[in-house]
Amino acid sequence: MQRFVTFVDGSNLDGVLKNLALRVDDYGAFYRHVFEESVRHWGRTFADGSPWPAPQHSRIYWYVVGKMDEWDLNDPKAESRLRSRFEMNVRLKEYYLERVGPIAADRSREDDAWTLCFAETRDWYENKRKALERKKRFYFGVQSATDYVEIRQEGHWKVDLLNHTLNEKGLDTSLAVDMVALRDIYDVALLISGDADGIPGINYVKGQSKHVGVVEFRRGSSDESSKGTSSRLKIAADFVVQIFEADLLRRKLAYRADTDFAAPMNYGHHENYY
Repeated sequence: MQRFVTFVDGSNLDGVLKNLALRVDDYGAFYRHVFEESVRHWGRTFADGSPWPAPQHSRIYWYVVGKMDEWDLNDPKAESRLRSRFEMNVRLKEYYLERVGPIAADRSREDDAWTLCFAETRDWYENKRKALERKKRFYFGVQSATDYVEIRQEGHWKVDLLNHTLNEKGLDTSLAVDMVALRDIYDVALLISGDADGIPGINYVKGQSKHVGVVEFRRGSSDESSKGTSSRLKIAADFVVQIFEADLLRRKLAYRADTDFAAPMNYGHHENYY
């Protein structure tokens, strides 16, 4: 029996679905299709024309963000620390000063600028906190409803409050470490990720006689699609599995959605996430 395990970078998958404007309702069927296509590509690459052991999809490890920096914005000390940072950030302060309208003589433009900044920061942070809780409930539902899926909440959002930005940490590292640590439970690793940081792990498990396939989601159909672009990750892998948008829609494995729905995390225009 040929054992397959899938490692999923949840942030990468979210980005793919957002880019393709797709919504997935049944992740069990979705991953089953990915597995079947992967087996076909693997067999064509390594066992074409010869018998090979029956494939088994042992498990899906799905890595997602589960934590974020915690701030109590009702704490005067927290507000004081942020105010100090605000005063030192010349560009940010000037931006809010420009937005402050005419004020009474007994009020300070600097105070009004800070009040506006802090109010928007509080709203932004609360929206991100609620969004993360929605995501966690969603993944709990997926794991409860789908066999052989293990959600690993290894990612952490580092928060830059005043600039309203998120920076993801830990997710890609945990995936790469587990791919090496779990090498004895699989023969073929399927990787849904776009992060080149996983290349050392890929090379290591290949050195342990494991096969590694990278899953690439493509717009359109196989008939109309040109050859995919190369990447360091795809070059490092043994084979590349192409999953086409048209096939997902035709098989009702995904549905057309607007971009806001397709991306559970609707990040602001100035956030550096993907």
